[in-house]
Amino acid sequence: MLRSLRPLWSSIASSARTEIHLWQVLRRFPGTIIARPSHWRFDSLDAIDIADEVSVGPFTEIVVFARSPRSRVPGSLVLRRGSAVSAGCNVRAAGGAIEIGEDSGIGPGTVLVAANHSVAPGLAYLRATWDETRTGVIIGQNCWIGSLCTLLPGVTVGDNAVVAAGSVVTRPIPPGELWGGVPARQLKRLV
Repeated sequence: MLRSLRPLWSSIASSARTEIHLWQVLRRFPGTIIARPSHWRFDSLDAIDIADEVSVGPFTEIVVFARSPRSRVPGSLVLRRGSAVSAGCNVRAAGGAIEIGEDSGIGPGTVLVAANHSVAPGLAYLRATWDETRTGVIIGQNCWIGSLCTLLPGVTVGDNAVVAAGSVVTRPIPPGELWGGVPARQLKRLV
């Protein structure tokens, strides 16, 4: 009987942890609007910096680990004033920093990944250390990242840039450009 209750207790404990983390974020950053349900996991609240007028949509998952056994690179999350993370986004700030600039928006369902697994013959990929040569995602000011995009480690999006919906960004985007596609490439200059 007790063994059959273990998954239920595990689920309750996970939900309680998520609520506690959400409460801690809202208490530390009262100018932030976070829609429920959203899932927050972190090892240190000090690895998170959120400015006023930031909004986070429902069904987001935000993971911030300052320390990871898979990488020596610290993880952190910075959300600048007026930035918005839409519904259903997945933000993984472990093994690198993720920063979203002032007045920048992240479209629904977008994934931001600060680190990735090393890939080498003979390695079990999921247990391998993370690649420390390409880490972090930095999005400048006044950027728009469309729905269902993926921004991979090492990517910087310059100020006033736009990423078209459904794009996979694997390299830096200069300021004032529209990029799109898989992999994303320049479509036109905006400024």
